[in-house]
Amino acid sequence: MSPSYHRLVLVATSPSTEIWLGDDEGYFVERATGVLETSVEAGDYTVEFGLGSTTYPIVLRGPLSRSQAEIVAGPSCPRPLPPI
Repeated sequence: MSPSYHRLVLVATSPSTEIWLGDDEGYFVERATGVLETSVEAGDYTVEFGLGSTTYPIVLRGPLSRSQAEIVAGPSCPRPLPPI
């Protein structure tokens, strides 16, 4: 079975905010400033609006578009750490 990819759009409150996307194992996936538009495999991710800031979960099962305000209104999560 081939992986399923979905469009993901995350929009920061400020156009100068860095958006950091990581996977559920703690590995870096992608970074953008202001707006992150990508296509990634279905799965569980984490997002930070500014490196080292609070981490929030992203559950991607289909196309998803969210603003920073929508994401930070939900629960935060611990940053996963890659296995050693």
